[in-house]
Amino acid sequence: MNKPAERFAFTTSDGVTLRYLQAGSGPTLLILHGWSQGAALFKHQLAGLSDHLQVIALDMRGHGLSDKPSHGYRIARLAKDLQELITVLRPYPLYLLGHSAGASVIWSYLEMFGDSQVSKLVFIDEPAALLADPGWSEKQCLDAGAIITPDGLYQFTNQLIGPDAERTTRNILESMVTPVMSPQERDELLAINLQFPRTLAARLFIDNVTRDWRDFIPRIQKPTMITFGRASPHPVECQQWIHKQILGSRLEIIEASDGGSHFLFLEAARRFNALLRDFLG
Repeated sequence: MNKPAERFAFTTSDGVTLRYLQAGSGPTLLILHGWSQGAALFKHQLAGLSDHLQVIALDMRGHGLSDKPSHGYRIARLAKDLQELITVLRPYPLYLLGHSAGASVIWSYLEMFGDSQVSKLVFIDEPAALLADPGWSEKQCLDAGAIITPDGLYQFTNQLIGPDAERTTRNILESMVTPVMSPQERDELLAINLQFPRTLAARLFIDNVTRDWRDFIPRIQKPTMITFGRASPHPVECQQWIHKQILGSRLEIIEASDGGSHFLFLEAARRFNALLRDFLG
């Protein structure tokens, strides 16, 4: 039987203590959660894959049980945090998995620090550019995954820091799961999201949404698997576009009836873990 995940911590170069869950031994699968989420959501991967992998799930700054400083809520700083953790752990071989904004953090890491420390990459449902330029065609928006307008961006973040912050958070989460997710799982998802203070969450949301990775993604050369759930609010075209840009990449789509949502690693954990086992070998 796999041992329960243990919690560890390290301190970044700017004095922030970040905590992470670790289980198993062997090649390292390092997981980065999405915006306003946390390491605890990867419980099925920590338990289900640690028989042959060292699985590490990081609470990025501000999230989960990590410190919540007043600074550093930019994708680039989160990428620097990742680089410092990799330097401390020195894992080899290293597989990086990014869910949603966690994929953006990995793209930033690869752009700034290169891919020499990484063997394989897994991305879950992150568009290349979330913010729609009013001058883009419908196809450009679909390929980029640009589902947010400039007005919509600030309308959402203003709601996020307002008196209905919890309801706003719940509403966006409800749009990302399938109807079969249990009330208990939905409550857990919300509770973990609310561990990230809403004012800080709004700041990071703006930074992530305004990134455009379309010039960088074609430069990715490591073996890559892209996974997508049909119940995601993002268009499938944006994941197909990424798949076409990364030479030799693999695209796996999980249908909504099988738990294929933005949180497919929760709702379709067995299927997703099987895909990971096959891809990572």
